[in-house]
Amino acid sequence: MAENSNFARSAVQRKQMHYSPNLLSTLNNAIDNCKLATIEYDSREKGVSLREVEPMAIVYKERKRHLVAWCRLRGDYRSFRLDRLNSIKLKQEEFARKQDFNIDSFQDEPHSQYDEDYEEED
Repeated sequence: MAENSNFARSAVQRKQMHYSPNLLSTLNNAIDNCKLATIEYDSREKGVSLREVEPMAIVYKERKRHLVAWCRLRGDYRSFRLDRLNSIKLKQEEFARKQDFNIDSFQDEPHSQYDEDYEEED
């Protein structure tokens, strides 16, 4: 019986980390074509909220994919974990890319042991 409960718990954990491959396609379409999107986002801290966002990029942070977008509700850039997006709807409205967007401030820094250990000799 304990094996079944462990299996069920494991299945639930996997399900929580899953998102549709169509989500990536939709997000890439929004990013490439500067399309405004409405997302339903499930935040652990604040619960479910609707956000109107300007999608900028998909990044990896803490080993998870995130959508980085300008959130019109908050008036600032926000990072949204893809596995917490309940839905997305693209609008016909387009937005102008913001010049101050810096993708490096939203993703994990590349880590390479080789880079740290390597020193050029004169």
